[in-house]
Amino acid sequence: MNKTVLIVEDDHDVRESLVMLLEMEGYATVVADHGQEALDYLESEPQQPCLILLDLMMPVMDGFEFRARQKSNPSLSDIPVVIMSAAGNIHEKLPGLEAKLYIKKPMDFSEVADAVGRYCN
Repeated sequence: MNKTVLIVEDDHDVRESLVMLLEMEGYATVVADHGQEALDYLESEPQQPCLILLDLMMPVMDGFEFRARQKSNPSLSDIPVVIMSAAGNIHEKLPGLEAKLYIKKPMDFSEVADAVGRYCN
């Protein structure tokens, strides 16, 4: 089974913490600084990740636009997404994002590990 997680996060420290956490849990990781980089990766990679951990507020392409483009691409739309955000009003926007889960920043890394385990095992 594929155990690769795509982390789409512009904050270097958060991204590196997630990579360390997930690799200690036995997952492979791929990182993208923003949504466009993540889409480029997904469209060029034949084996899709088991899960996308997606920040919402990023430069170049934010998580909202990334999610809209991902959902509109039939070859990418089935990849589950977990949203990571510090935005206070995110619950109002969640239905349109159709994410599996929302994790509020600052994150509890055990919650992240549980979410990844749910979709990648």
